[in-house]
Amino acid sequence: MEGSRGSFRWKIRSLLLVGLLLGCVRAYDPDLTLTADVVVVDGTLTDQPERQVVRLSRSRVEFGASGTAPLSGARVEVLVNGTETVVFSENPTVKGQYEAPAEFRGRVGNRYRLRFRTAEGTNYESDDELMPAVPPIARVYDRFDAAGIANAEKTRFTPAHLLYLDTQDPADTRNFYRWQYTLWEQQGWCATCDRALYVLTPNGLSGTCQRDLSLPLNSSFDYRCRPMCWEIIRGLSINLFADNLSNGRPILGRPVGAIAYTQRTGALVEIRQQGLTAEAWRYFRLLEQQTQNTGGLADTPPAPLVGNVRNLGKPDELVAGYFAAASVASVRHWIDRQNASGRPVGLFEYLNNRQPNPEPGTDTRPPLAICVPSETRTPVRPEGWRN
Repeated sequence: MEGSRGSFRWKIRSLLLVGLLLGCVRAYDPDLTLTADVVVVDGTLTDQPERQVVRLSRSRVEFGASGTAPLSGARVEVLVNGTETVVFSENPTVKGQYEAPAEFRGRVGNRYRLRFRTAEGTNYESDDELMPAVPPIARVYDRFDAAGIANAEKTRFTPAHLLYLDTQDPADTRNFYRWQYTLWEQQGWCATCDRALYVLTPNGLSGTCQRDLSLPLNSSFDYRCRPMCWEIIRGLSINLFADNLSNGRPILGRPVGAIAYTQRTGALVEIRQQGLTAEAWRYFRLLEQQTQNTGGLADTPPAPLVGNVRNLGKPDELVAGYFAAASVASVRHWIDRQNASGRPVGLFEYLNNRQPNPEPGTDTRPPLAICVPSETRTPVRPEGWRN
């Protein structure tokens, strides 16, 4: 659980745009300085039994103000080995998110090409991406560190469980890796109402915050969950490795995440080991370097984060993001927290930077809040959960 829970995708898109604005090698152009309109592609096909998703958006900077909006209404398809076409449909509730048919997934050795046509009629296409193989994860383990997570200034430290893995790098091929994790923590608080009170619908299946002007202007109440609920937290850092100096050797003790010690009860984490192409690895490596660049104006400006997608009718248009195909090996690891010491920081406090403030209780209030399924929360018990 590194950093805040804010959306990684939106942060990356802002950084993409910074790279595009600062990194173009051309004469000073006042129009370029004041305005920019950039298509952003975010999609990685995998060989896992999961929904395959491509996200399209448009990032715009105008006179110093920036924003990102979903690119809706496009026709999106993936060409497999130059012959089979798979159509992706836009999610009706998540604009700009295009999903393959439920049964579709990638296969090692196949080549994939993304193609899409915007609602305005502009055609874009990626290079072919070959899905490489990836070795299995041999072992995942954790170690407690009382100062495992530091803030940006390294003035405040949070106790954490540091995650590591072992794997065997194949000797017969060049391999490029990316590691990601997803964490499930049991969540006790499911709603926050600002100058409002939480009210259940008559059937008790949902609830809303109803404004109450009799409350103070800055009042806020938090409501406990009904039924059980799990917070879904995805690691934010980019974690890459290339085997050019260790081809065929075991990869031992590779750090793959830091999970804050937020509560004494256990937590479940899934580690995903991705096999990337060399081109995808180079792109994500550049992205990693730019997201870690926090220097001042004297720093070398970042290069444009242009990936493998182009405008067919205007090849010099800068298109940000990357369309990748990655095989995945995954392991779910239970963090029992028996090796932890000291007081946990509290999950709600860690995510919100404050203590929960429950509504004062009466005979009929407050109600318990519904655990609403989302990208960051689920009422469904995760596979592998032990408590």
